[in-house]
Amino acid sequence: MYRTNKVSIVIPVYNTAEYLPECIESIRRQTLKEIEIICVDDGSTDGSSDILDEYALRDDRIRVIHKDNGGPASARKAGLRAANGQYIGFADSDDWIEEDMYELLYQKAENQRVDIVTCGFFLEGNYTTMHMDTVPQGLYAGEGMRELREKAIYNLEEKSSGLKASLCYKLFKKDLICEAQYKIPDEITMADDKMCLLTALLECNSVYVCHKALYHYRIRENSIVHSGSAEYLLKVYAVYKYLGELFEHSCFTKNMRWQAELYITELLYKGINLLLGFENKNLLWVDPYWMDKIPVGSRIILYGAGDLGRKYRRQLQSRSDLEYITCIDFSYENLNTEEFTVESPDVVNNYVYDYIIITIKNPQKAQEVKKDLERLGIVDDKILWFNQADFFWRFAQADGPVVDAAE
Repeated sequence: MYRTNKVSIVIPVYNTAEYLPECIESIRRQTLKEIEIICVDDGSTDGSSDILDEYALRDDRIRVIHKDNGGPASARKAGLRAANGQYIGFADSDDWIEEDMYELLYQKAENQRVDIVTCGFFLEGNYTTMHMDTVPQGLYAGEGMRELREKAIYNLEEKSSGLKASLCYKLFKKDLICEAQYKIPDEITMADDKMCLLTALLECNSVYVCHKALYHYRIRENSIVHSGSAEYLLKVYAVYKYLGELFEHSCFTKNMRWQAELYITELLYKGINLLLGFENKNLLWVDPYWMDKIPVGSRIILYGAGDLGRKYRRQLQSRSDLEYITCIDFSYENLNTEEFTVESPDVVNNYVYDYIIITIKNPQKAQEVKKDLERLGIVDDKILWFNQADFFWRFAQADGPVVDAAE
């Protein structure tokens, strides 16, 4: 029987059978019951299709669309064509959400009478961090929309994106998101959500920003987003070409264009560091001059065995005036390899050392680790952390946008 729902949730699915049940169950448990769940199987080959069909038999709110693989933009379009909700939400099939997420977003959309509601999220990897849009919480309309658009790509004061790119922790009026998504070429397989969000922001009249984390975004090292590809530069070009079309929009200001060009710079930078498939990763963002802040002859223990920890170790081993002792991590059992020995923090008293250096880029998590180390009895002045700012922010600070006073 046909029914109109308050919210339609579109889930593009491609080979995520391991995580798919957790995602769907978190949406089925929503406190907002007037929803439909549209799962778009984008040519999966790992059993995801069967999982979706089984769920559709168990819950009449679930509809499954099977299609040939066409990428995330193509899958979202297929889901939107089938949706009948007043508002549209999206979820990635390897993530999960808080039970009251859509009730809270729907209430904000209705009470504030806005076209878009956006909230925060938890980044789930080796550790969990909370992230919010870096613009103030509240309603944006009228002149406030211009201010929001000019911080949508970057909030330069915060050295971060103003509005986080993903469509998954947002709620959109149906007509608005359909119009925006249908404009995104299927050939855009990277940053397609950012392009869709920018397109919607140029056309919408109002946005409500909510500083509450409701979505759980899972980091998977083998995901498409985090895998190297020689096609990466072609993907960046597709994004750049579409941005060129947005430049012509009457609401796309000079400031926004400057930020859009900086965004392309960031994509190229990320490609060099992570996504072109180079064996030598992190060529540009790990500043070796952090070592000059350490007294000559110091004996160093590193905390953290991720990419930054490995880069720090390599840099330390190139210096004859500093001594690398070992690497520690509270998750040492999962990180220890033949290539990189990682020990429990409990062993620090077995070594003579001068400093423990935390090799975590996120300052929030680094502070949590510092407190954990202090609880083990390690004194504050023996624990160091160095900010590793992305190099393009230096460019942004030195050569920021110039906006005509009359604009």
